[in-house]
Formats: sequence, structure tokens, C-alpha cells
Amino acid sequence: MKRILFLTIDFPPMGGGMARHSYDVVKAMRKIGEPPLVLTPRIEGERDFDKKIDIQIIRLKGIKIEKLFERYLWSTTFFFGYAFYYCITHRVNAIFVNTWSIVGVAAFLVKKIWGVPYYVFTHGLDVYAPQNNKKVVRLMRRVLRNASLVIANSHFTKQLIETMVDTKIRVLNPVVDIERFVRKDNCHKLFEGKKVLLTVGRLVESKGHDAVIRSLKKIVGKFPEILYCIVGVGPAEESLKTLVRECGLADNVIFAGKVNDEQLPSYYQSCDIFIMTSREIKERGEVEGFGIVFLEAGACGKPVIGSKSGGIPDALIDGVTGILVDPLDIEGIADAIIRLLSNENLAARLGKNGRKRVEKELNIDRLGERLRAVLGWKY
Repeated sequence: MKRILFLTIDFPPMGGGMARHSYDVVKAMRKIGEPPLVLTPRIEGERDFDKKIDIQIIRLKGIKIEKLFERYLWSTTFFFGYAFYYCITHRVNAIFVNTWSIVGVAAFLVKKIWGVPYYVFTHGLDVYAPQNNKKVVRLMRRVLRNASLVIANSHFTKQLIETMVDTKIRVLNPVVDIERFVRKDNCHKLFEGKKVLLTVGRLVESKGHDAVIRSLKKIVGKFPEILYCIVGVGPAEESLKTLVRECGLADNVIFAGKVNDEQLPSYYQSCDIFIMTSREIKERGEVEGFGIVFLEAGACGKPVIGSKSGGIPDALIDGVTGILVDPLDIEGIADAIIRLLSNENLAARLGKNGRKRVEKELNIDRLGERLRAVLGWKY
């Protein structure tokens, strides 16, 4: 049996896709008989969370999550010290890190000194964002090149890494919990009498909320009952609200703000279409590495609309589970929405296919088998 150390900056009860991914991977490792020791920073609410799970977690004292990247050298040294100690005391023979930065550098140093191999998960944005910083790119290349395996969340991320470094890379798409996100045909809708579009994501320019809002101007003539529900918070909130007012769409757009994990499935179940038209913003290093929200919506049996950008084509199969659009084509976005609202059979078929795909391929129960195949470990 492998003795695994899992180093992660992001882990529940922290929110976000990377924290959820780390948790899913750890659970998958346990299912295939490789229970890891998790090292992660302390965070508010950790005690209640840790009591509910059967995973060995060491919450590291001495550094605050919000200060990790402000004090990069100290953070890396901090993780390296703990990792080195546990590698010795627990006879660790494999390290996994949830990203190349900080914890990845720490694993690289452990390998150089103690010889323990390490495996790196990459998510798209963590590789894409530093592209304009030559020093950071050099450090990233060194970490990725010396990894036993780089595990990319999408083919986009894999191709991005291949342009920078020659290393062993495999693709392993994220998964969702099909018990948490289920289709409930008779559920109480949060928005009765409305045709509901839903986006779940941080309110930043690259997520494309503005494009959806602009597309509504064409849609309201045919579907005056249309309602665009935006779940999430972020720096673009005020500019998006201003855009809504300028477009005269105050009655057609609602900002739901931050929604907790328990409430989120109800929003998916209450929508008619899930949509997120993310786009790359190279000068700011912003890109959608995959888009797990498309799988969450699919698990609830909802048709999805996404953009031909980043790793979204891995999360959404065009014409099978949803529709891919050009994120800059407002007319095209509006036409896709109108097409699904006008064709209930098509919308139902895409939603049904999305649920089937999650059940068959992209769920937690299958992640362990897929991880084992990617790693090539024999038992």
C-alpha cells in the first residue's frame, strides 16, 4: 500500500472548486485503498467539518490562508518543513499536491532532499495566470518537469502545459457528487411562473455574465417571463448591476449573492437552462480551466450553454449535453437560449444526457478507478 501525503492549500470547509476537487480526490484515494494524510492550513469552521469525515487531516498552525501568497517564501518554507517531517515520521513514499504553486514547490524540495516522488494536479487558471511573469514561469516549469506525473483537469490545460514544458501529463476531469446534485422533477421551484436562466460563479469579467445580460434584450420580446438568476459574489457585481439598469432589465435579472452548499442544488433544480459564457482575458491571466458547474447542472438534469473557451468543451459535449457558443457573440448566445426555451424536447434530451454522463463517467464513485488508471499503479 502506498503511504501518501496530500498537500493542499484548498480544502473544505473552504469554498470553491479547487477545495471541492481536493476533497473528492482524497475520498477517491480512500476508496481504492490508499488513505492519504492531508496537510492543509487552518480555517474557520474546520472542527465541525473534520468531525463529520473519516479522513486523517492535519490542520497546520502558524499561517493564515489569506496571507499565503502575500508571504510566498515563508508559506513555501512552512509547507516544506511540515511535509519533510511527515515524510520521515510516516515513511511517506508519494506526495500529491493540489497545485504547482507553494505546495508544489514544497514537494519539489522534498524530492530533491529526500527523494520522495510527487504528483501535481493542475486546473487551468493556476497555469494560465502566471504566463506574463517570466520568473514565475521558470519556477513552474521546474516543478512540473520534476513531477512523476502532472494531472490536468482538461485537454485545454494539458495542451497549455505542453507548450511550456516536456513532462508526463494525463487528463483527469473533475467529478460531482450525484447524491448531492440530483434531478427532482417535482421539486418546489424557487421562481414560480418564470423561465429561469442560471449562472453560478464568481462575479468577475471573465465569467461572461455581461454577455448573458446583453443577450436578454433580444429574448424578452419572445419570453417576457425570462429571469436570469446570478449566484455568486465578486468585484464585478456593481458594474453588472449598472449594466442591468442601463439595459432596462431590472425585472429580468436577480442577484442571489452567496449561496451555501445546502441551498445550491435547489437553484439548479429550479432553473430551465444553466448558462456560463466564460472567456479568456489574457492580459489578466483569466480563463475557465474546466467548469464543474456544468456537471452539477447536468447532474440535476438541466441543459447547459457554455462557451468555446478554455476547458469548457471537456465539461460540455456540444449537441449532446448542451450547446457551445462564441462567448463574444451576443446574438449567438441569445439564439441558443431561445432555441432551448422554444424546444422543450431538445432541452429535456440534453439534460437527460447530462445526467447520464455524470452517472456513467464523472462521479465520485468512478473517480478512484479513473485515478488509478491515470497513475498506472498496480495492486
